[in-house]
Amino acid sequence: MKISTLDRKKFRVRNKLKKVSSKDRFRLCVSRSTKNISAQIIDDVNKITLVSASSVEKNIREQKNLNQSFPL
Repeated sequence: MKISTLDRKKFRVRNKLKKVSSKDRFRLCVSRSTKNISAQIIDDVNKITLVSASSVEKNIREQKNLNQSFPL
């Protein structure tokens, strides 16, 4: 089974980051689309996501709408 180009790129970037960074440093992963943005802080040693946030979440959407209603 062939690995897609995108999967090879992900694998290559993650392995480089793991070699360069220290064990107590976390990784920030940001994904951006045309309408939304999301971010995660990932612990590569334990392979878990510590914190995640997205513009799709209700409380962030409300905060965005609140800021737009009161321009500076």
